[in-house]
Amino acid sequence: MQDDVKRLKQLLREGKCCAAALVEMGLASRGESNPLLLQAVSGLCGGVQGGLLCGALTGAACMLNVVAPDQANALLVPELTEWFTAAMGEQYGGSACADILAGDPHSKSVRCPAVVEATYLQVKEILRNAGYEFN
Repeated sequence: MQDDVKRLKQLLREGKCCAAALVEMGLASRGESNPLLLQAVSGLCGGVQGGLLCGALTGAACMLNVVAPDQANALLVPELTEWFTAAMGEQYGGSACADILAGDPHSKSVRCPAVVEATYLQVKEILRNAGYEFN
């Protein structure tokens, strides 16, 4: 397993929520840390703490803006959103936390880490395709 994926999984095991873990990975790729930013994006977790749009998607959109601010909103985030909506829709019936968890809070321990990892890997691919070196 790649070191960055191991680090992502470690962050999740340590209790970082989906959005904060993804943004932390983006910051780390730049050799930076920002506790206040991580605290702020943690409000996106759990579907903005209410089962709405998955924090893996919103966190990954923030991550793209950290890593590639010049292209993120115009090109990269729409590509991510299109992928996420299709992939999660196919697998779980929708892209909201409520859809992914299917009304079972116990599925969070299995489904959420898989969704975060898949989203992270997709972000890496999007960045590579856009010409960014991302490890």
